[in-house]
Amino acid sequence: MFELQPFQADSLADLAFNMALGGLIHPLHENELKHLRKENDGIYGPRQWDTPFLSEKLPFTFFSLPSPVAIQKAIRNDIGGENYFRFTSSYGSSAEDAAAIIELLDNITNPRFTSPGAIVQMTSPSINHAKHWKPSWENDCMLSQSNVQVTVAPRGQIFELEYHEHYFSTTLITGSKVFLAFPPHRINLDYMRHTFQGKRTRLTSLAILREMQQGIAIIQKHGQVLLIPPFWSVMTICTETSVSAGFFVATASAFMSRIHNMDLWLSECLFWPTLAQRQTHLVPYVEELARHFSAIMSSDVKQLKPVKSVQQAICLEWGKVSTGKGGEKYENMQEKVGGLLRCIMDDGKRMKIASVFAEVLVRFCEVKQRKSGRCRLCSVRVDELQRVNGETPDGRLERHVRSVHCHFELS
Repeated sequence: MFELQPFQADSLADLAFNMALGGLIHPLHENELKHLRKENDGIYGPRQWDTPFLSEKLPFTFFSLPSPVAIQKAIRNDIGGENYFRFTSSYGSSAEDAAAIIELLDNITNPRFTSPGAIVQMTSPSINHAKHWKPSWENDCMLSQSNVQVTVAPRGQIFELEYHEHYFSTTLITGSKVFLAFPPHRINLDYMRHTFQGKRTRLTSLAILREMQQGIAIIQKHGQVLLIPPFWSVMTICTETSVSAGFFVATASAFMSRIHNMDLWLSECLFWPTLAQRQTHLVPYVEELARHFSAIMSSDVKQLKPVKSVQQAICLEWGKVSTGKGGEKYENMQEKVGGLLRCIMDDGKRMKIASVFAEVLVRFCEVKQRKSGRCRLCSVRVDELQRVNGETPDGRLERHVRSVHCHFELS
């Protein structure tokens, strides 16, 4: 972690440096981590994939690594127009931001360029087209991959603590970076949840970083691929001018954890300064959740075995009634999805997404009841449901599912 020593004038980098020296952060080295891996009560999970994974095998993401000059040309060609990107932090005027962006792009090949401001979340058709990543993921059951997002950052750029619900693969094309990654232990997630809830502005990572536990320090050099597991929190420090290309991989195995931690994602979403920006991020999030819910419950995936356990968990938690020690009632999955839908301001989009959840549950329960004669969600016998106007068993079940299990209280 001596890579951070030149940046100790920054309080975040100084804290990270001292945490590493004090043994509060583990190095990403299997000899250091293997004794911390256990199935049930370990600090980390039993697999190497349960912690950040660093690889130099480029076929993992790209066939070959483009040269700094080639990547500079590709970004210049792709930036702007219909291709989305953000510049952070803004200088306060579009003219100043444009000048800073041009200067940053001109210095992609200069590892010691330090003017503040980074290009983030940039869509690049050229780089996305070059992506080659087709793992099987039998154990986790892959649901989708995102397009590539490009980040261009100067030396000394420090990004706020980020939290992602999916696997995140990032290839460093130029430069070098240091990551501090913190596992999704209950104490870490609960601290973030407690810190974020009710806030409308993001606290600095410095305040959060001091409380996070069992972190792992990672040094990434150009040409290396870093895979971050779902729900890990990551802070990034650019030790050289860098260009990286990252994308997300959603899996069925992480789906229920997404439901359990939905409130944390929503709290982060509220940090966007305007209602329009919050809605811009919220609607695609809920649409993706509905698509993945449909794929899981429809068994519309290649690996069916891991999906079965997720289906069982959804059925168990959809209408589950549970209370805490003090008698407080916990939201079940139906209530969480309903609360998420109610956050969408556009009536048409809200109702359209709600109908996806309803249609999927109706189809799922119809298939299951033909074998058992019961509603898969609550086990009521279909022949005991009230019959209206000569309804078929499927008709009675559909009415039951829509009125009881898809009552999202959207009006």
